[in-house]
Amino acid sequence: MADLDISATSRVTEHSQAATPDTRSPHRYLVLDSMRGICACIIVLLHLSTQGYISNSQFVRNGFLFVDFFFVLSGFVIAASYGSRLSKGFSPVAFMALRLGRVYPMHLVMLALFLAFEIAFAVSSTQFAGRAPFSEVYGPGLLVANLALVQIFFGPDRTSWNAPSWSIAAEVWTYLVFAMIFRLAGRWLVPICAAIAVASCLYLAMLTDRYLEVFHNGAFARCLYGFSLGVIAYAVQQRIRSSASQKGSQGLWTLGEAAMVVAVIAAVTFSGPSVSSLAIPPLFLLVILLFAQENGRLSYILTRKPFVFVGTLSYSIYMIHSFLELRFVNVISAVGRIIHRPLVVSVSGHNEIGFGPLFGDAMSLLMLAITIACAILSYRWIEQKMNDRTRKWVASRFHTGVRASEDAAPTF
Repeated sequence: MADLDISATSRVTEHSQAATPDTRSPHRYLVLDSMRGICACIIVLLHLSTQGYISNSQFVRNGFLFVDFFFVLSGFVIAASYGSRLSKGFSPVAFMALRLGRVYPMHLVMLALFLAFEIAFAVSSTQFAGRAPFSEVYGPGLLVANLALVQIFFGPDRTSWNAPSWSIAAEVWTYLVFAMIFRLAGRWLVPICAAIAVASCLYLAMLTDRYLEVFHNGAFARCLYGFSLGVIAYAVQQRIRSSASQKGSQGLWTLGEAAMVVAVIAAVTFSGPSVSSLAIPPLFLLVILLFAQENGRLSYILTRKPFVFVGTLSYSIYMIHSFLELRFVNVISAVGRIIHRPLVVSVSGHNEIGFGPLFGDAMSLLMLAITIACAILSYRWIEQKMNDRTRKWVASRFHTGVRASEDAAPTF
């Protein structure tokens, strides 16, 4: 574990030898990295259905809202890392190549794993999952759509193949939109982002009674909503940093951070897929602005190595957890058949780990531990290696320094 490249503070000081004049290292907000990791872990807990208290807590059941934290944070860090560079002539093609180099390798590997399992399923018993191989959300057409990252625009109003990848597709198309906005908007950047946020929010309000709980129809608007708010948050952050003359009392900052955490827990718990969910992204904007100051005790705790480490793994955690959880349930079900106990039960057509609340909570925590352990491997051997190769290719192809900005921009 010690040889993993998780020291973001040291990474952002590196520069490419081919750096252009506009390659000053952006500030890396370690506290926000850590928060991204926590959100990824909550989503892991959300997607494993059990009879446990963790799985059935209203906070975890509404954990889908933390994907919107990813979207808002993504807008913030992309604005911090690339907003100025794109406006000053950095190639949008190079920018998109870098972003695809971050998100696509893990996406492709996970699709390959799902495909391999579906092939194995096809040559074995077709009764195992209660459906035919390559059917429903695992159809060949949807596989092609996933490969092209257009699954949020085509097919049924459901997630398909590796379910979390819907948000990656939404992110990629949002990157493209904002690459053009950063290049052309100039002093109109904040008004344009505000207009996009308002329009996206209104669209989501009228589209469906699920509001923010959309993963296909409305997914692109959902990402645009959060991302544009993140860009606005960074514009405000620049004003704060240029005007602040003193940090103030750490105690007051800590009190503010604690109050914000309570507000987020309450808002997520009592919101869910209701109209009030549309207020969650603006709340996340405030969370990011407050914790970006890094002045309170909670911020200090979140910059410690264990939290930053999980934050570093957040994209791998997010992308691999669905496949791992499906196979985990398969194993638990097989064990149940061996010992003649119903360890997995069907509830409203979905598999749920049974055998009581305590067993369910134990399985939730075990699944989270397994996911983090596997994410260490996927980060090291897939995500990190492909990121480095993409950086080198873009630096040589476009003759520009990319290391500092990419290190400061997390995947989400």
